[in-house]
Formats: sequence, C-alpha cells, structure tokens
Amino acid sequence: MFQRPPAPASETKVLAILNHRAEATDELVAWFQERGWEVRQSNHLGESRSLLRGRVDAAMIYPLTLLRDGVEWQSITRLLSPSREIPWLIVPWEGASPGAVSKLLQGRHSLASWMSPQASLAEAEARVQNLVRMHELLSASRHRNQHLEGQLVTDHKTGLFNDRHFRNRLREEFERSQRHGSPVTLVLLDLDDFKTLNDSHSYEFGDMALRAVGETIRQCVRSIDIPARIGGDEFAIILPSTTMPETIAVSKRIQHVLSLSPIGEDHTKEMLRASIGIATFDGRNARDPRHLFLQANEALKAAKTAGKNDIFFFDPNIRKAAGAGVGAKSQAKAARGD
Repeated sequence: MFQRPPAPASETKVLAILNHRAEATDELVAWFQERGWEVRQSNHLGESRSLLRGRVDAAMIYPLTLLRDGVEWQSITRLLSPSREIPWLIVPWEGASPGAVSKLLQGRHSLASWMSPQASLAEAEARVQNLVRMHELLSASRHRNQHLEGQLVTDHKTGLFNDRHFRNRLREEFERSQRHGSPVTLVLLDLDDFKTLNDSHSYEFGDMALRAVGETIRQCVRSIDIPARIGGDEFAIILPSTTMPETIAVSKRIQHVLSLSPIGEDHTKEMLRASIGIATFDGRNARDPRHLFLQANEALKAAKTAGKNDIFFFDPNIRKAAGAGVGAKSQAKAARGD
C-alpha cells in the first residue's frame, strides 16, 4: 500500500497504530522502528482504549467506519486530542469519500489530520512528525502562558495571590454571596512591629518573616479560600461560605501556628505576631466589596489599638468593631462584661 524510499532517523517517540481493519502494516511498522519510533498496535476497540490510556505521542487510525457518532469513534476520540495530548492521523480505506473523512474532524479543536492510504511511507512519517511538532509548540506556548499568568496573579515573595488578584476575587465572591445568600468572610492580617523587625535585623530577615507568614496562612486555610499579600506586611484571606465563628477559629489557628514558629538563627530568633480584623457579608450588611473591606480594616485598626496580636471583628449590629476575646485587652473586656 505504501511506497518506501529511504529517510533519515528521527527522535524516539511512541506511535500507536489502531488497526481495526487488519490492514497490512509490516512495512509501516518497520519504517517507523528503523527511525527510532516505538510502535504499539491494537486490533480491536477494547485493545485500542487500553493502548491510548498509556504513554503515546501520536496515533494512526484505520477506521472501521466513518460514522462520527458511532460507538467506535465516540470511544476512541475521548482518549485523543483535545481530550488528551495525543495528536492523531486517520488513514481511511481506499475509495473512502474525502467529505466523509473530513466530517470526522469538523468542529473538533484537536490536533488531527488524515491522509490517503496511497501515500508513501515518508509522507506518513512526515504527517505524524508535523502533528507531534505542532503539539510540542502548542504545549510550550501553553506552559509559557501559564507561567506568565502565574506571575500576573502571584506575589513573588510569599507565593500567595497578589493585591490585584485579591481585588478581583473579592468582587466575584461578594457578587456570588449576593446571588446565593451564602456568607463570605474577609480577614485582614497585619504583621505586628514589622518595621522594627526590619530595622533591628535586615530586609532579608523581613522577607523571611513575610514568607513565614505566607506559609502559615497557606497551612491554615482550605483549598477554596483565597489568601493574598496585599501590601508590605499586610495580608488578606477571602473565605467563601464561612461564618464568623468559623473565621475566628481560623484566625486563632494562624496566630497559634505563628507563636510556635519563631524565625531566624538561635541567637536572633524572633517571635512573629499578627493583628487580625474580620468582616463578614451575608448578602445584606454591606453595599459593595469596598464596604466589606473597610469594615474588616476598621476591625484590624481596633485590634492594633487594643495592643496588637489580637483579633477583632466588625459587628453589624452595633456598627463598630468588637474584640473576639483573644488578646489580653479583649479578654479583660470580656471578663468585665464590656
């Protein structure tokens, strides 16, 4: 079926040949193997599905039918590009209508093509190589884009989200809370005495402190939460579907973990402390995301004023911040019944 001229060797790849029509493929297999390819063949649908679930760089398919909605194609194409990173080449039977073959590819955002069964062995390899090369170029481009997107939303010192991403997500979660009536809570955290830490040691020591706080926050929140560094020593956490008591528990855990993990060498160890302000939105008590942020910031200022290393929350009933009973002054107020 194929004419076989000589060709140079190529890089080793894995080629799957789905040969459901029992075509003669000895020369084709030998051609690819001589050029460094590892060739794996399957002769029926079950075998093909098993083969495609393994490591495959490209596939050649001899279709039994050209029915796009048939069981054969529905089963096979789920395991090929674009669902998986396997480009594919169709080799229809001799005399098959080009229109029927083309219909298999219409509307698919996949790396796929087809060729005549009368094509030479060299053309078969060239077609497969082009598909693989295109896949590699697209994969490299996708990875670069993902890297750039990561840089756009990530704070380079802590690995948390940055302020820009935080603002966008706060708006999204606020609007989601408005639609569904589920609570969303905002935590603002400020590292206490950060300037003194920098002045007493170095900016490198300060960066170490920021990374430690970032890692502590990451350990204490859920995968659905949105932790961010939004300023020099200021952090924020958006907690979707989270009540005020649950948020206070998370905030206490963050402070506790910080207290157990002083940073620096033995002779320069420093205990990290943080003041925390909290505000929650249940779909009614804030006009917009900025209003929620201002409420949390008011609570944070109150925690700082109370003596630092404290937790305050904004109480919508009294329209001001109240202590969560964590710091010394908050505990004293609670004991007095203030």
